[in-house]
Amino acid sequence: MSTNEQLARARERIAGGGSVAVLSGAGISAASGIPTFRGTQDGLWSRFRPEDLATPAAFARDPKLVWQWYDWRRGLIADAGPNAAHQALAQLEEQAPVTIVTQNVDGYHRVAGSSRILEYHGSIWRVRCQQCSRETLD
Repeated sequence: MSTNEQLARARERIAGGGSVAVLSGAGISAASGIPTFRGTQDGLWSRFRPEDLATPAAFARDPKLVWQWYDWRRGLIADAGPNAAHQALAQLEEQAPVTIVTQNVDGYHRVAGSSRILEYHGSIWRVRCQQCSRETLD
């Protein structure tokens, strides 16, 4: 079956009232210029060690470094935005019940207009106090 035939078949199923679950990862935001974590050349973990930046132990050891790293990442995300793939998923939601399950923390799905989103790793824009667990927008 050709790609066009597969797309036509998917359109028919969606138009028939079926619900859609979309699994979204770093690749969708890479097109917006957001570095992935595991890319061999440009991946964040090819330049940084996760245990130095993305663990509670790293934060306890050097909170300033961890805050600076997350601020740098927030800057990258704020300077870019959703791309055509994010927009396409938001448009799909207008035609069928779509739930996006994403490991991305950038919030681009919501900015693009999607509303049924499960953020598996949370949001880079929300912070949580380690003492009282209160969450707030950064």
